[in-house]
Amino acid sequence: MADELWLDPDRVAGGGRDLAAAGKHLTSERFAAGTELASISGQRPWGADEIGSAFEKNYRPIEQQVLLAWEKLGAYVEGLGDAVSETVREATAADHQAAVQVERTYRKRS
Repeated sequence: MADELWLDPDRVAGGGRDLAAAGKHLTSERFAAGTELASISGQRPWGADEIGSAFEKNYRPIEQQVLLAWEKLGAYVEGLGDAVSETVREATAADHQAAVQVERTYRKRS
């Protein structure tokens, strides 16, 4: 088991930016492909007969749930990426502040 944790801030921040970009992409796909899907399904390509109506009754709530989940997932992934980037900034700032404080404290004792 390691006694230390080493963080490459540039690499982790890059990963956070990539994760946020992936979330934005998911969201944009939701509004592109998802809107197209909703538009096509709104035309009820399965028909308006009894079977088509039964399918519609079951399909529509599921479609809405999937589209909403897709949208929320994109926002969540983007937020997760932003949180990673912010964590790197905060951890780096805390390390810098600690190093300055240690240097000031021990410089006075020398």
